[in-house]
Amino acid sequence: MKIIAVTGARSEFDLLSTLYDKMYEDDFFDFSIVVTGAHLSDTFGKTVKNIETKGYRIADRIYNLVDTSEKIGRVISLGNQISSFAQTFDREQPDLIIVAGDREEAISVSMTAAYMDIPVAHFFGGDIAKDGNIDNSTRYAASKYSHLHFVTLEQHKETLMKLGEEEDRIYVVGNPAIDNIVSTPTMSRKILSKNIGFDIENEDYLVLIKHPIITETKDQRRQMEVILDSIIESNIKCLINYPNSDAGNREIIDVIDEYTAKSESLFVFKNLDRLNYVNLLRNATSLIGNSSSGLLEAPSLGLPAINIGSRQRGRIHGNNVLFIDHEKAEIKDAINKVRSDKKFLELVKNSDSPYGNGKTTEKVVKIFKEVKLDDNLIYKNITY
Repeated sequence: MKIIAVTGARSEFDLLSTLYDKMYEDDFFDFSIVVTGAHLSDTFGKTVKNIETKGYRIADRIYNLVDTSEKIGRVISLGNQISSFAQTFDREQPDLIIVAGDREEAISVSMTAAYMDIPVAHFFGGDIAKDGNIDNSTRYAASKYSHLHFVTLEQHKETLMKLGEEEDRIYVVGNPAIDNIVSTPTMSRKILSKNIGFDIENEDYLVLIKHPIITETKDQRRQMEVILDSIIESNIKCLINYPNSDAGNREIIDVIDEYTAKSESLFVFKNLDRLNYVNLLRNATSLIGNSSSGLLEAPSLGLPAINIGSRQRGRIHGNNVLFIDHEKAEIKDAINKVRSDKKFLELVKNSDSPYGNGKTTEKVVKIFKEVKLDDNLIYKNITY
């Protein structure tokens, strides 16, 4: 089976990388990958380098990203992808295309492939976040164009069925991010400190990931300043990951650069490989910001997550997540809680993740090997 996976950002690539590894090693599959978006941008760490180390055949590199903090940039970037994907898919003639999540690739890939009668397997459909972000609409639209749905939870399956998707197209498989964590070797703090060039061997530290929201672009600078002021005043080290490429990213990056230039307790990274990143989370005091990692991956690590602002609100989450606003007092109280509240930390440590047990990859591979790639798969009907 000739399968092409399309990836535009480190976040969704990491979620599915264990599945990609498995298909790459299995002779049943002719597996390759198309790289686009932030992966190819120097601004966001050129994370294609991490993909290259995997050894997969890179079927194409689609340079589409307009490097701007303006809202129009993401629209132009999406448009740039469509014609390029069409030419790549026409040349490669895949049996199936994989795309994940709710970034622009999800809709540009699924729409292009649907018009070309190429089956699309979409991951993470049916999820619901009540944060007003455009990613929610993108996720739903990608599901309507896709032919197979690999969802994390039964609730997500129910959402897709309410959208009119046929039940036999939907597979509840858990979250492959857990597979990623389970398969990543453990690293000592000493080695980790050496690898990243920042001393965290004997100290508490936070990992900060804050992405912009399209409806709050004017507030990004103020929000990021409040977060970093709160962290510095809490007297704890913090390792900061760059935001994604959405509108408002430049304001966040400017604040990160300004603060890290004058504070020895802050450290910024654009591009960490999976081994170092997972172990950074394993040893952290808490993940802070508004990344989905706090909901999806952190529970499996027994890691507290401080989710600040509206992003991720309304999504299913474990006992590890604290939802707060961009207020200094709330942020400092939350940081103190994840450092010293023994009852809360014990709850986080002993709670199960709502997102699976690390067996997703084998479920998906089995389904791919059994699915019939015929006209019945291509021709979709709405159930209502």
